[in-house]
Amino acid sequence: MDDYLKRLAEAQDLDEVNALITRLVQEARVSSAPRDQRRLFIRHLVLNKALLRDLQTHAAIDHLFVALTPEMWTELFSDAVERELPKVLVDVVNEQADVDHRQILRLVPDNNPKVLFAIIKSLSTHIDKQKGSECRLGGMRTARIMADLYNLMAKDTRAWKRRSPPSCRIDGDRIAKLKEDKVLDQLVEAYETRINQLQRIDLRRSLADLGEERNAAPRMAESDFNRTFLVESPLRIGISSANASDNHMRSKEQGGKTLNLGIDLQMEGEEHTSPPLTVTARRLAEPKLILRSLSMDFKADFEASSKGDEETQSKLFFAYRRGGDEALRLVKQALVHVGIVRDHSDAIISDVAAFTGGGGLELVTSSKVQQGSGLGTSSILAASVLKILYRLSNHSYGNVESEYPGLYDQSVLLEQSFGLNSGWQDARGACGGPSAIKNFYAPPTDGLPAPERQFLSGIDESLFAKRVVLFDTGISRAATRGLNEVLDVYLTRDPHRYIAIRESLDIHDRMVQALQQGSYDQLGDLSARYWQLRCILDPGATSKALQHLFEHPSLTNLSEGGLLTGAAGGGFALLIAREGREDELRKGLTALRNMAPYAKSSVVSYSLNRTGISLSERP
Repeated sequence: MDDYLKRLAEAQDLDEVNALITRLVQEARVSSAPRDQRRLFIRHLVLNKALLRDLQTHAAIDHLFVALTPEMWTELFSDAVERELPKVLVDVVNEQADVDHRQILRLVPDNNPKVLFAIIKSLSTHIDKQKGSECRLGGMRTARIMADLYNLMAKDTRAWKRRSPPSCRIDGDRIAKLKEDKVLDQLVEAYETRINQLQRIDLRRSLADLGEERNAAPRMAESDFNRTFLVESPLRIGISSANASDNHMRSKEQGGKTLNLGIDLQMEGEEHTSPPLTVTARRLAEPKLILRSLSMDFKADFEASSKGDEETQSKLFFAYRRGGDEALRLVKQALVHVGIVRDHSDAIISDVAAFTGGGGLELVTSSKVQQGSGLGTSSILAASVLKILYRLSNHSYGNVESEYPGLYDQSVLLEQSFGLNSGWQDARGACGGPSAIKNFYAPPTDGLPAPERQFLSGIDESLFAKRVVLFDTGISRAATRGLNEVLDVYLTRDPHRYIAIRESLDIHDRMVQALQQGSYDQLGDLSARYWQLRCILDPGATSKALQHLFEHPSLTNLSEGGLLTGAAGGGFALLIAREGREDELRKGLTALRNMAPYAKSSVVSYSLNRTGISLSERP
């Protein structure tokens, strides 16, 4: 049996593994194999390198349960499972192994609570020994596994009679309290929630390692008192993110790639393209805070002054943290982020007056498109608001010479602070440089992802704008849902969907090459495949109505292919027009307004923007 076990560990493909499984099962049936050999069988099966490489571990486990019944598995291997599986799952987390933990848990006989509890203890002990980013990122995958373990434990009403859930370093206050009070039915949801919390903590710590970016008590310069400041920003067309590889965790562990460009828009009724986002700021003579959103879908006002009850006004200011007030939460949190308003302050007008030398502050934001468009609106708005506030605070990030990359890292942190799971590419798509089209690569790292910028020069921008048609579907979507769905595929290594993550990285490189070569037919083919991969990763990214863009002959005869930008589910689409049929495609898309789902749709004129997020000021 030793020889077969060694061959199982070194087997090079699924067929070889399956043949060895059959042989080893036969050996186990006719002889009393020592416990160590049975443990090695489990280990070599789950961690076989060829199976991990080919994402075929689940298929080998399928074969195992064809070769013997679950009852026979329990009889022959239950003791080995109890002793070895906890160690194997620790190795899966520690080595970032490409195997779905849910497939491994199929090896637990009858979901035996004793084995499940042993796995919980083993993972908790392992994470407790980790430090820094290894603890937090390893903790994200561990939290995902814990959610499934506690879900399985809940199916046995006697599972916790003589057991108490062990503490774990990643738990946080809520999970710790649930365990202490034995409110175990809420642990599944609590661990799922904890995943993004751990990612936000790691992002904050990674940024903190670069140095403190908030002035302890920022002050506006007296020379700026009578000036008005204006930030104008492009939006971002995301051609590829290798399907969310710019997620913080994925970038740190495997590296991230994105291909995007900054654009100005010409909406209906406008005579020319212009930056779609603006932010204005000015000091007020009286102690006042005026915030306005004039965005397409978010129109709101907040006003507070020294004439009102300051504590009440402060509570209203922070109401966004209790839900609602979505239109102004980004601007409010940015004021806290920069240090102009103290966190949890009960005297916001005093804070603003201290910053402005006894005066007040007015901030107005405006956007031509809806948030949830897939054009990075929220992230770029975050960077734009931060840029103007950093300029008012005389921080270096307010200057174009020193804004990169710090301003963009801070915008990610700002969004993460109120629950948006944005990636690092969203705001970076608006940064300026020699070319509007940018290819980013962030190498794997233990610290903060540091994307390397490559400006793609030599591309005919007018030809790009002619062949690449931008279509506003008029259908809004929630970016966080889609990104969380893809993150879950990454954390679980779902074998049927994780393969799309791998292929997306390869597709990305080929898209860059096609664009550099001016091969729009190839770019269309690659975009079509990229979109298919996105829908594998997140089936909710599309719908019957959206698929009309990519499947109906009236459009496919006019386009080489296309995709929806961002997390999808709606927003903007890119379609690569066939050469010579650009106008026909635009007319065909315009005609979609006669369909109910596309009643608010439009073909949008755009131009490429190399300037990036620009700040001007006037007396």
